Amino acid sequence: MENFSIEVNGKIIAGLRYGERSKPVLLAVHGWLDNAASFIPLAEELKRSLDDGSLPYQLIAIDLPGHGHSDHKGNHYNFIEWVEDLYQIIQTQHWGVVSIVGHSMGAMISSIFAATFPELVNRLVLIEGLGAISAEAEQTVSQLRKGIESRYNYNQSGSVKANTLTLEKVVKARCFVSDLTEQNALLICRRNLNIRANDIIWRSDPKLKARSLVRFSELQVLDVLSSISTSCLVIIGDKGFPLIAKTLKLDIFSNDIFDILTLIGGHHVHMDNAAETARAVVKFFNNSK
Repeated sequence: MENFSIEVNGKIIAGLRYGERSKPVLLAVHGWLDNAASFIPLAEELKRSLDDGSLPYQLIAIDLPGHGHSDHKGNHYNFIEWVEDLYQIIQTQHWGVVSIVGHSMGAMISSIFAATFPELVNRLVLIEGLGAISAEAEQTVSQLRKGIESRYNYNQSGSVKANTLTLEKVVKARCFVSDLTEQNALLICRRNLNIRANDIIWRSDPKLKARSLVRFSELQVLDVLSSISTSCLVIIGDKGFPLIAKTLKLDIFSNDIFDILTLIGGHHVHMDNAAETARAVVKFFNNSK
């Protein structure tokens, strides 16, 4: 995959690209605090299908704003704004109708985008994520308070000194709070850091760690999921997040547009079981023609 960058409304969106640029776009959207590099293992497994045309796309994995090599936002981040970011990226680049593969938060964003703009999405693959994290209505004030306080605390804390960071420390810390292997964590962390001769600084925006001010209600999430009309493959890991597996038992997912698949792996199943994930993606696209 090759690095690329585009300008969208005065901001740089970076990412990784593989395949012939004349082909339709298969857009890859990563999870929270990840970046485009989280799709490298999957891209490596998809290469033959992309090269021989059996998967007739170019693969474009973006760094969402605030992540990887993309520009930061001036203000704090609201989850739903990343849905607008997808719209702005696709429209300003004149990609036309795209297919999307999203992981975790990227899958949530992609599912909302597909529900909102079905005319722009041909096929949808959601990996270990869909809809949005919901909250009960009576949690509205508490969520708002915690979000505002977390933003205040960020503004007061200042940034981490560069000389306290090493790539090894960052990788081990990421593995400690996730199911990532060190090899896969290294792919993600290296792209989130600017590594110079004598110091290491974050590329990803520390503001990403501030709490959300508001969350969708469960009814709003159900409205999103029931509004998806695009053929959709949902992939979960057998050791992934239990809440996702529980959500997939809802009647909504008995609709013929959804194809549910469980693979061996954890939350980053597309990285630690990239070969099976790639085979499932190719089969889904070929069967959907």
